[in-house]
Amino acid sequence: MSTRPTTADYRTMIESAPEAIIVYTPEKFLFVNRFAAERLGADPKSLIGHPIMEFVHPDSAPVVVDRIRQLARTGEGGPPLDVRFVSRNGDVMPAEIVSVPVVYDGQKALLGLIRDISKRAAAEQALRESEEKFANAFRQSPHGMAFVGPDGRWLKANRALCEMLGYTEEELLERHFADVTHPDDVATDLEQLRRLVAREISSYNRIKRYRRKDGTVIWVSVAVSAVHNAEGAPIYFIGQVEDITLRLAMEEERAVAQRRAGISETTVAVAHELNNVLTALVMNAELLAHDVPADEIPEIASEILAASNRIAATVQRLRKMVEPKTVDYLGERKMLDLSAKPALKVRKKGARKKRK
Repeated sequence: MSTRPTTADYRTMIESAPEAIIVYTPEKFLFVNRFAAERLGADPKSLIGHPIMEFVHPDSAPVVVDRIRQLARTGEGGPPLDVRFVSRNGDVMPAEIVSVPVVYDGQKALLGLIRDISKRAAAEQALRESEEKFANAFRQSPHGMAFVGPDGRWLKANRALCEMLGYTEEELLERHFADVTHPDDVATDLEQLRRLVAREISSYNRIKRYRRKDGTVIWVSVAVSAVHNAEGAPIYFIGQVEDITLRLAMEEERAVAQRRAGISETTVAVAHELNNVLTALVMNAELLAHDVPADEIPEIASEILAASNRIAATVQRLRKMVEPKTVDYLGERKMLDLSAKPALKVRKKGARKKRK
């Protein structure tokens, strides 16, 4: 035959419970179990008669007083309350306390269950610090950063992006990202965002163009990733934007310079080859003119000399096209030069050297 638990049985269970349990009035502790006493850094008996507020952190005191008054007025329990307790040795314990009205030893009192939430509080603090670091990085980043909603509208933009596009943040938040994207680049952006939403990709990088508020076009490098909720639906997109207009312009300028250098080198080679051919023509023509009487010089000799003069003129024009020039890109100086400029002298038609 089973017997009903006695008051002593209940007291034993409460005293040995692995949770901090107290019974108190606004003025003092009436009962403190061993686990609660350990958290407060004292012996259970030594706490009896001391006010609970003696162990409440000053920052938490107002909310604890309000809750005690509410419980006394309504006679009903309330939701859990986050409180910071201070132990006898000065340690601060973040805790959650739930209190309900009871009758203890014939008097009205409150039964409190205290749960140590130090780990949860530490995790929440770490999250707050992480969010603050991200917020600072977002605000102070030299590159553009933004949040864009699943509908394509701007949710938040940092100062660097606003300055890059020439809009205030308020103006951007009234727009769709396509409103500031070059028309030729919108379709590709929409396709990439579709793939992000479908979770076909987790992020993407691309080079695209933006149209500033003043109508000018800039080239940017963008990196976009999606943040999803527990169900897998996108909450927002995070974009990082770097203006690469100047870099691309310098790369193009460098490429143009390299192409020009190639043309110049080819021109020099052609000029050198023409010089060689021209020298041979002149020597042969002069030999012909010297060895044959003037009235017997074949017509072909005159044509050779005329052609030589035309070649000489062409060579001179080529030389002028590739005069030494100095180009300075990013502090690097490059010199294009010609190593030789041989002069050609052609005898006039009909001239010949007297025979000895």
